[in-house]
Amino acid sequence: MTTTHAPAATTPRLLPGTREFSELLTRIGAGAGDRDRNDENPFDQVRALKEAGFGTLRLPVESGGAGFTVRQLFSTVIDVAHADPIVAHIFRTHFWFTEERLRTSSDPYSRRWLDEVAAGKIVGNAFSEKGAVAVGSPNFATRLTTGDGEYRLTGEKFYSTGTLFADYLTVATSTDRGSVATVVVPTDRAGVEIIDDWDGFGQRRTGTGTTNFTDVVVRPEEILSEATADDEAIPTVQFASLQLYIHAVVAGILAAVVDDGVALLRSRTRTFAHASAENATDDPLLQRALGELAGTANAVRAVVLDAADALDAATASERDGVPDADLAHEAQLKATKVKVFVDAVAPKAATDLLELGGASASSRQRNLDRHWRNIRTITLHNPVAYKARVIGENLLHGTPVPANPYF
Repeated sequence: MTTTHAPAATTPRLLPGTREFSELLTRIGAGAGDRDRNDENPFDQVRALKEAGFGTLRLPVESGGAGFTVRQLFSTVIDVAHADPIVAHIFRTHFWFTEERLRTSSDPYSRRWLDEVAAGKIVGNAFSEKGAVAVGSPNFATRLTTGDGEYRLTGEKFYSTGTLFADYLTVATSTDRGSVATVVVPTDRAGVEIIDDWDGFGQRRTGTGTTNFTDVVVRPEEILSEATADDEAIPTVQFASLQLYIHAVVAGILAAVVDDGVALLRSRTRTFAHASAENATDDPLLQRALGELAGTANAVRAVVLDAADALDAATASERDGVPDADLAHEAQLKATKVKVFVDAVAPKAATDLLELGGASASSRQRNLDRHWRNIRTITLHNPVAYKARVIGENLLHGTPVPANPYF
């Protein structure tokens, strides 16, 4: 189905850290569990964040944004994911798109798109495809062709996170010139079809389904980049940023796990006859278990923000849009290490939450299993074994991290 979208932001920006923004997140979080249980799309919640200026946080103040650092942005993403990880995940490609336009802000086309971001528009993705071609390979069945002086886009994409809520889509495509291009088109353009058919057991309402392009007109200014396999690779932090974002979402989920752990223990009206205390909240074993969950949540937030600092350093080093190679590699390596750590501790924490309530914690009304489902779905984005191996290879031989958005 094709969707319609909210108009550009018309209400004043709500800055993270203010009472108003905290109240907005409280409202978003209040219905997160019910939306998951009832399989409801968070259209109203995404619209509220758009209107609050969430999508403009990285824009300079003079360009209509908040001038946030990368660390400040990721800290806010964690807070939004604490309220609702579905909503936070929807904005992932948008912030990547914004970062890439900021990197090339001297280009008139980039300035045009930054104006769209400042106006409250958000961007989704149409990168991945099903089929036999290796994930991350620069070969796409989707094609951008030229003829009669115009460009046309045709193909099918999947895992199109955020499309259902976006104003624009970024699309990775092969061209009839033997290159790979990234283009951006409005979601309401003729020939664009967005199908809400993502059937994952977690992160269910992120709009991560099929997107079809049928002879869609693409204007010259909508071609963001084009490269061939022979082009020399340049240092980048865009892949590190894309991957770190999903770990920030996990950090937010773990914060919610701690909240639900507190609420679960306080709600228990009885315990076992052989327990260490009459009340669950006074049981030292359960107190310890809750404390371990809090420690895990704190550590995951800390490593995500540490990697965000590395992204900040690399971004600050950019000259003509290209970061220092060593700093860019350090940022990518840190994001890789975050993945290895988070994958080891986050699913376990979501499972251990249930131990605080026993069998009653499995109640579908409580819906506490959503935390594990959401975490496990996010951690499946790319295999952790490949990342751990690359870290070891780097330590032994100085081998660089693969320059691949799917790594």
